[in-house]
Formats: sequence, structure tokens, C-alpha cells
Amino acid sequence: MKMKFIIPVIILLLLNSCKSIDKLTQFDIPLSQTITIPAIIPIDLPFDIPTPDIMLDIETTYDLDDSGYELNNTNKNLVEEVLLKELELTVIEPVGEDFSLLKSIEIYISAEGESEEKVAWLNSFPESNNTLLETSKANLKRFVLKDKINLRVKTVTDEINTREYDIKIDAVFMVNAKILGI
Repeated sequence: MKMKFIIPVIILLLLNSCKSIDKLTQFDIPLSQTITIPAIIPIDLPFDIPTPDIMLDIETTYDLDDSGYELNNTNKNLVEEVLLKELELTVIEPVGEDFSLLKSIEIYISAEGESEEKVAWLNSFPESNNTLLETSKANLKRFVLKDKINLRVKTVTDEINTREYDIKIDAVFMVNAKILGI
């Protein structure tokens, strides 16, 4: 009779500990990039904003948020999945401006040897100077494991733009990796 009770308890404990181990194998990599929307963009036409390559040395420790592979006792060979957890835009300049200038935005990720993929977008903007974009649920491991990635930003404006806008892109990638091969 005791065996019938003990076996389900052991199974529940094992399942619960697996979920705890999963949390230990997940960590965030923050990434920031500033882009400039130039003055005099035609209204309702798609416009690509060039961005420089972003260097990702994922074998080193990231100082932001104390996250990174070394701190998490893993390396890029043990990464199972990388998701774009969050992508936020903030108007830096001109001070006090909002996103009323934009009608829509799409952000694409690419890396050497990989085809480009749309990872974030928004088709209507709140009247504030920062906003969260909708993000894809795609596994971005093949991009983030490269030394460099590039973000391409495609915008459509709602109005004539007579000033440059500096916009900060803050992204958070959630990495799911094996810790010490577990």
C-alpha cells in the first residue's frame, strides 16, 4: 500500500525538479542599438534605415545584467534555443517627441550565411516616446551564435519628417542552454 503512494510522489518530485533545472539553463542577453530616422522621408513609402553590424562575442561575459555564457556555466555549443523575448523602441532625440511620425515598423535580423528573418513589428503607435513591438516566436539560435548580426529597420511614415529622430532599440534575447551538458 505504501508503494502506491510513494511512486506518484517520486514522479511529482522528479517532474518538479526538471522544471527547476530548466530555469537554471535559461538566461537573457540584452542588446542595444541606436538608429537615426533621417529628415524628409516620403510619406507612406517603405524606407530602410541602415544599421551597423552588432558584434556578439558570446563566449565572453556580458556586463549588462550579469548575464552571459561564462556566468551561466555554458558555451555556444550547448545552446538549444534563442528567442527574442522583448524589443522596445525609445525616442532619444528630439527630446519630448513621440512615435506619431511612424505608421509602421518592421525589424529584420541577419547574419553571415543566414537568410534574413523578420523578428519584430508594429503597425500602430501609441502617443508616447517608448513602445514595445510585437515579436516573432522563431528560434534565432542560428543568428545569435554568429560573431556579428545585423538588424535592418524598415519604416513607413505617417507625416513629413523635417528633423532627424534618434531611436534606441533595446532587445532582450532569452537563451535556453544546457548547463554543464545537462
